[in-house]
Amino acid sequence: MFATAAALLLSACGGSSTNSSSNTTGSASADNGHVPVQTARDVHPAPRALGAGKIIPSQSSPFKARQPSGSVDDEVNASGAKTLDPCTLVTRDEAQTIVGKPVGEPVDAPQGPTCIYSVQGAKAPVTLAVQALHFSTVKPQSQLHDRITLSIAGHSAYCGVAGTPTLIVPLSAGRFLSVVAPCPIAASFASKALGRLG
Repeated sequence: MFATAAALLLSACGGSSTNSSSNTTGSASADNGHVPVQTARDVHPAPRALGAGKIIPSQSSPFKARQPSGSVDDEVNASGAKTLDPCTLVTRDEAQTIVGKPVGEPVDAPQGPTCIYSVQGAKAPVTLAVQALHFSTVKPQSQLHDRITLSIAGHSAYCGVAGTPTLIVPLSAGRFLSVVAPCPIAASFASKALGRLG
């Protein structure tokens, strides 16, 4: 009786340790009637990622970026024409004649884009830009203080102060010409620029 009880106890312990090891490892054999945990839970291994294991050759030079098909190129305006370089609207020689002083080589700044004319001895440069009203419905000339209206090359123009002396000339297709300089100088820059804008 004692021997039978001991045998039952030993077999119970043995069964329990087998079950716990199979549950821990998840690798119970089919011999004892257990099914592996992944199969029992219908868990499938993750598929291999596309391109996994492929060796990507190293490049000695960077790739040139390509514009995705159908996307908008910010170097091209809505009409499909290349963005205008404002420094082509007034030459350095013309700028020097207008201001009556030496002018450095015009610099094309990306914002706008804007052409910057550094005038020798002046506190601030003359800037010229052709910009578009993207989201604002506020007319830029309405933001000028002490505004006066004048006509330049057949266009209505507005001189005033927007932090600094500024001239605004509304153009077609929601664009406007902006020249930051005192009004007489700005008007001369605008006159030259409008002749090239057509």
